[in-house]
Amino acid sequence: MSQTKTRERRKRDPEGTRVAILDAAQTILAEDGAEALSVSRVANLAGVNRGTAYQHFLAKEDLIEATMSRVSHQLLEAVFEESEGDTYPDVDDLEPDLQHLPDMIKRMAGFTMRMALYTVENPDISRIWLFDLLSKKDPKEDVFYKRFLQAIERLANSDVSAPNIDVEALAVLMLSGFFLWPVWVDSHAKSKKMRKQMAQRFGNEVLRLTLNGFLAVKTPAPV
Repeated sequence: MSQTKTRERRKRDPEGTRVAILDAAQTILAEDGAEALSVSRVANLAGVNRGTAYQHFLAKEDLIEATMSRVSHQLLEAVFEESEGDTYPDVDDLEPDLQHLPDMIKRMAGFTMRMALYTVENPDISRIWLFDLLSKKDPKEDVFYKRFLQAIERLANSDVSAPNIDVEALAVLMLSGFFLWPVWVDSHAKSKKMRKQMAQRFGNEVLRLTLNGFLAVKTPAPV
C-alpha cells in the first residue's frame, strides 16, 4: 500500500492513527532515546503528515508521556493479567529447590518470571520507562508501579514475610534488577532460546534471594 493511501485510510481512523504514532514513538525511543524523538520524525515513521501528528500530540513531551503510559499498560498486561491456567510459571521454569513453595510465593514467582521475560524481550524501552519512573515526583501515578508496589506490600504484610520490610525500597531494588539484567543478556545471549533461558535464570535468582533474604519461611525439602 502506498504512503498516500495509508495516510488517507488513517485520516478516517483516528484511533488507528494514534496507535501508529505511538508505535513509531516507541520504536524511536527504544532505538535512539528521547533526545532523538521529535513529532516530525515520528510522523514520518508512522506514515502520517506532521499536521495530523500534532493534532494528537502538541509537543514532544506529550508524546513521550503517552508512550511511557502505554509501556506501563503493556507491563501491567504482561506481568499481572494472567490467562486462565497461567497463574504460576511452569514447574520446569523453577529450579528444583524452588518447586515446593506456598501458593502466595508461587504467585510471586509467576509475576517474577513474566516480568523477567518482558524486560528481556523489550530491553531498551524498559530501561527508558524505568528511568522515567524513577524521576517522577509521584511514581504511584504510574499504573504498573502502583500495582507492583501493592503486590510487594501484600507479600510484606503476609504471614510468610519477615517484619519491618521497607516496601518502597524493596520495590525499587527489584525493578532496577529486572530492567538492567537485559543489558547483560544482550551481551551474552546469541538466540531467542538463550534469552528466554537467561530471563528464567534471573527470575529464579530473584525468587531465591527473596526466600533467603527477607521472607521468614523455610522452603520444604523436595519429596
